[in-house]
Amino acid sequence: MTSKDTIDYKVKGFDNKKYLLSQSEAITQRVEKFKKGRLYLEIGGKFLFDPHAARVLPGFDPQVKVEIIKNLKSSYDIIYCVSLPDIINNRSLSSDTTTYLEYTDKMLVDYESMLGIKPVISLNLVTTDTLPEADKYKQRMQEKGYSVYYRYVIPGYPNSHEVVSQNGYGKDDHITGLRNLVLVVGAASNSGKMSTCLGQMYHDHQNNEESGYAKYETFPIWDLPIHHPVNLAYEAATVDIGDFNMIDRFHLYSYGITSVNYNRDVAAFVIIQNMKSKLISKENPMNEYKSPTDMGVNTASQGIIDDEIIAIAGYQEILRRKEWYKEEKWINKCDTIAQRAMEYIKKKKYSLKKVLS
Repeated sequence: MTSKDTIDYKVKGFDNKKYLLSQSEAITQRVEKFKKGRLYLEIGGKFLFDPHAARVLPGFDPQVKVEIIKNLKSSYDIIYCVSLPDIINNRSLSSDTTTYLEYTDKMLVDYESMLGIKPVISLNLVTTDTLPEADKYKQRMQEKGYSVYYRYVIPGYPNSHEVVSQNGYGKDDHITGLRNLVLVVGAASNSGKMSTCLGQMYHDHQNNEESGYAKYETFPIWDLPIHHPVNLAYEAATVDIGDFNMIDRFHLYSYGITSVNYNRDVAAFVIIQNMKSKLISKENPMNEYKSPTDMGVNTASQGIIDDEIIAIAGYQEILRRKEWYKEEKWINKCDTIAQRAMEYIKKKKYSLKKVLS
């Protein structure tokens, strides 16, 4: 499968086979830890076809995530997260004329055809004011044979003390009858995947069911420098929603090891800590999580075979994003990100010609 959104690099900086083996093993080990209960496994980034990863990691197979999941011996269900504000605002997910609704519809069909499982839909960030739009979408998708569940905006999320309560996650619909492994996916970043997982955990606990959370992550790559162009390319890809990389202070404090995460996961880790104290049992493997980095399963760095190639590819992706964005504030932010990436390239004395020739 090819795409106009991928690049046919002449040189490779990433060993896809090595990554497939290491990531498959890491995910299998994480799933095994939760075999006595239900595990919600969030899939970071695009799952079925990840052109961004293929562009910044020359040699990365954009469909490798599907192959990794198919290698799992566990049966699973799929929750597909959709952002109601993105529907209302028709968020742009590509450079063509495809609407957000058309894109999400296509992805749902692709999930079912490629994995043989019909996803259930979690419609996220619903408010009282937008409930009519939510109901309209729900009716539309029910007519297509999908089950739709609502999750509501929680004021002060993720820092409000009411997040883990009946006034927070307790207001959301509970998706029941799920298998012990649940893949939680979404159309794009900021679709509410992590909060869907944690909200489900809250309701499971109310039903005396043990469950946990982990994240199949790709970017940022936690054990690359924070200013590495590949990590900066993640910032450029999500500049429209305000994501940015940061040092995982919890990981640094707990282990004395510098790791890179991003703002929303670091902020949301306080909910994990709250759940550990209020909900989950002492036997739950989530008690081992001391940092947002611990939540993730990410062996992407093990596939890197040439840092120069991927650094330059990351820089080129930042320039590509600059051309994509139209609003000046985003272009200016991309300029700043590109300058930081170029500083890394110059410091390493890398040559732009290596990837582009």
